[in-house]
Amino acid sequence: MFKNLSIKNRIAIFYSISFSVILLIILGLIYLIVNNGINKTMYESLEDEIDGHINYVLQEPTFTSYVAPREWEEIEHTDISLNPVFISIYDTNFNLVENSPNLVQSKLLWKDHQKDKKPYYAYYKSIEMLISQAKLIHHGEVVGYVVVGISTKHNQLALSYLQKALVIIFPISILIIFFITQFIASKSIEPVFNIIQTAQSISENNLSERIILHKNKDELHQLSVTINSLLDRLEFQLIRAKQFSADASHELRTPLAIIKGTLEILIRKERTQEEYNEKINYTLKQVERLYRLVEQFLLFSRVENHSLDLDKTSINVKNEILTAINRFDILLNEKQIQIKINQLTNESINSYKEVIEIIIDNILSNAIKYSKLNGIITISSNFENSYCYIIFEDNGIGISENDLELIKNRFFRTQDQTTLNISGSGLGLNIATKFAEIIGGKIIIESKKGQGTKVILKIKKNLED
Repeated sequence: MFKNLSIKNRIAIFYSISFSVILLIILGLIYLIVNNGINKTMYESLEDEIDGHINYVLQEPTFTSYVAPREWEEIEHTDISLNPVFISIYDTNFNLVENSPNLVQSKLLWKDHQKDKKPYYAYYKSIEMLISQAKLIHHGEVVGYVVVGISTKHNQLALSYLQKALVIIFPISILIIFFITQFIASKSIEPVFNIIQTAQSISENNLSERIILHKNKDELHQLSVTINSLLDRLEFQLIRAKQFSADASHELRTPLAIIKGTLEILIRKERTQEEYNEKINYTLKQVERLYRLVEQFLLFSRVENHSLDLDKTSINVKNEILTAINRFDILLNEKQIQIKINQLTNESINSYKEVIEIIIDNILSNAIKYSKLNGIITISSNFENSYCYIIFEDNGIGISENDLELIKNRFFRTQDQTTLNISGSGLGLNIATKFAEIIGGKIIIESKKGQGTKVILKIKKNLED
């Protein structure tokens, strides 16, 4: 029933229902308390009246009269409209001897089986009365009987008015509470509508827009903070995706253009076998370059999305470095580069073997690429405190001071005459840097233009520490 209602109406209805139950209980209690109070007052008034007559007769020195002088002149005995008190007095033979003026020509009857001073209800000329009776005793002897009645008309009328007032107050109060609650609920959830409007206005083109935070540190403030945090992450991911797409397109365009151009040249006219072999080999190199680029893109994407499935294992640092050197044996021979092992500590670390291999391969690959013919690459390692340090030092072309600050950025490559003929995508060092962070380490680069570069790989000895 409430599913199609707005939140403010649901809050107003639930609150009104709760309030109506509480109000109903309170009004019921008020009615019971007032009713009990009125009845108690009637009983006490009746008891006082009958006790007054009993005591008057009892305390008379000589019994001469059943009522005090001027008793019947009191307005409660002469009037029947304003809290009347009716009295009938009988002698020992049950003959009526005294009657209050307001009874006119009637009388209140004595009931033989009714206990003394035990009130009961009866009707007199269609008027409901509370009646009590008692014996009149003088000096230990019964000298008469008194019957006293009090009209309940005014008390019942007061209760009737109260009942009508409560019946009118109840629905009016519920309606007032409903509209007040609806107004308060509307004001309370107004920030929610602001959040909705802001969220609806945010699109791919304006992801920088954020929900305004309210001063009150309540649940809505926390919701706004959470949504803004989500938008921050979405914006970052979208920017990164766009950047990745743009960078990938830029890097893939060159080898594809070269392959396309080479193949177009081949089909323009007949070529010799040597020329075909030359162009095909050149094309294969570009395909290999494309393959490496795609592999690096995929690896980079997995690093950025934290989707690498890795297991920690014990890794001997010396063996890992020597294995990496063997993997680059062909490139080292092509450039006649000498690997000089300064000092390799024969100790093990607990880390991700695949990550360590990629980092070392990227650092060593860069050292070989940017080393001169007949160059020297010095490799050493040592352990200090809880870290392992692997140092790669070459005497290659070096890096300028300005480029040194940007060298770890993805797709960044030094643009000068010394690097024009060196292949690369600018992703290797960026991937190595991110992988180093994954294993709780970092890459430190020191270099001087024309003198060489020193790369220090700092990694945790035990990744669980």
